[in-house]
Amino acid sequence: MFCKNCGREIDEHAYVCPYCGALAATPVPAESPAPTTRVNGLGIAGFVVSLVSLGLGYFFVIASIVGLVLSIVGMCLRKKYTSCNGLAVAGLVLGIISTLIWAIVWIAVGTTLALIL
Repeated sequence: MFCKNCGREIDEHAYVCPYCGALAATPVPAESPAPTTRVNGLGIAGFVVSLVSLGLGYFFVIASIVGLVLSIVGMCLRKKYTSCNGLAVAGLVLGIISTLIWAIVWIAVGTTLALIL
């Protein structure tokens, strides 16, 4: 290859002429794939609902079950996502704990009412 500026022979892979300093070729940036981050939305939703159900379980017991289901689905799909998989695990643990707590509370309330009546 020859330099477009001074006409001397240069290496064909050179970007700059070593004799005159002119650009010999336009550098082509290597194409790197754009990093894709896939967020586990079901894991996040399961965690949030399970966390909220700890306080709202007395009124909305269904929230514990919904949080548990969302976390289970988030765990099943964790290989598909690259981010927030830990929240699916935390949501699963909180969902189990919340469901157990409120099941015990409702059993105790039902037993107490049965004894009173």
